[in-house]
Amino acid sequence: MEEQKKKKINLAFLPAGGAGHTPSAIEFANRLLLHPSAAGRLSVTILLMPSTAAFASSLALLPSSSSSSSISIYYLPSIDLPSLHSTDGMSDHAARCFQLYTPHIKSALVATSASALIIDLFATAVIDAANELRIPTYIYIPFNASMLALILHLPTLHNEIPVEFDQFQGQIHVPGLPPIPPLSMPSPLMDKKNRQYTWTIYHAQRLKQVRGILVNTFRALEKGVISAIESDKSVPPVHPVGPILHFVAGVRHECLHWLDKQPEASVVFLCFGSMGMMTVEQASEAAAGIERSGFRFLWILRLAGGEKAGLPLGFRERTKGKGIVWEGWVPQTEILGHVAVGGFVTHGGWNSILESLWYGVPMVTWPMYAEQHLNAFKMAAEMGLAAEMAVDRRREGWVTAEEVERKVRWLMEDGEEVRKVRERVKEMKAASREAVENGGLSWNELDKVVTELLNESGET
Repeated sequence: MEEQKKKKINLAFLPAGGAGHTPSAIEFANRLLLHPSAAGRLSVTILLMPSTAAFASSLALLPSSSSSSSISIYYLPSIDLPSLHSTDGMSDHAARCFQLYTPHIKSALVATSASALIIDLFATAVIDAANELRIPTYIYIPFNASMLALILHLPTLHNEIPVEFDQFQGQIHVPGLPPIPPLSMPSPLMDKKNRQYTWTIYHAQRLKQVRGILVNTFRALEKGVISAIESDKSVPPVHPVGPILHFVAGVRHECLHWLDKQPEASVVFLCFGSMGMMTVEQASEAAAGIERSGFRFLWILRLAGGEKAGLPLGFRERTKGKGIVWEGWVPQTEILGHVAVGGFVTHGGWNSILESLWYGVPMVTWPMYAEQHLNAFKMAAEMGLAAEMAVDRRREGWVTAEEVERKVRWLMEDGEEVRKVRERVKEMKAASREAVENGGLSWNELDKVVTELLNESGET
């Protein structure tokens, strides 16, 4: 009997590909394994499609911590899949791939003796396969509770609002959220004929059929919307377990050496995520605004289509010594944690927001894709943690040089409004760290999840 109690209970993880999903899911797996309640009784098998495996390997995510001895990888076979260009976008492509992989995922669950399955939101099509094997399914949400609330309410909105959201005259009401301007809705939901929208309706329905929803957020940050979700008895238990952050270790990056030479809180850091690209015209416009602001800057620039030009003639020469334009990967968390960084202009991806709050860096959000427009609205309008860049969505997200200059100055100068934002960010820095400490609210939620997972297998 004692020997049976000590055997490891295997959890199968099914992450989606991409910088906003894979690192967060693998880090969450590590958190489960390292939690004291697990007491060495949990193990994890990560089920990876070839494309996700290649992405994880490129970032050295496998293995990623001292718990790696309890993590194994199950490589799903190569099968014929639609190309990204033949689908309606990233989330349509991801959901379709998971759907096509379902028979192989079912075989993997059997082969690995999985006691529970933890999936990405885009993988809800595999729930039936897990149910057939009597394996409980949980969903790990790498974005926030506000987006979760919107997804859960989307079938109702679909019936209430027959037109496209950008044609709707009025504001959009979701329980737990402030009234949302139509142009602050997430990009995948802006075209109801697009399969990304259709899949989101599907995911909303499947979300209510899982054992639990694990969200990368913390109560102090999203208390109101979490309470609103929890009040809906049709929704499974929601566990705010964040912030789940992935810290990259390695050789110190060149950008950090440059930051070492800059005064404290003097540099504005501009970075727009792994998919945040600018056209040549937009980069030129942004450069003019950055230069006119007069502040030191570290700008991570990726141009659409792999183009190399895009900065005004003489820009690099005029700003030499005062700023850097970097066109490759940088360690964002280390940069945000550097004392020289005083503000962050970000695309507003959820991981970037959590990282900025962790280090107490105030933000200007420049949303570009996915749920970032909703994040930007929520951060500015309700949370008081950022200012929102004026983005013209009807002109493919255009931002003027004047707006860039204005918002960089707002962020880096010492106005009354930004002082309030800095104070709020400072509060959330403390709250985010407190949440994951032993006995913190997110720590306790993780404790509940671990106990439940062990109970599922009769191992407590």
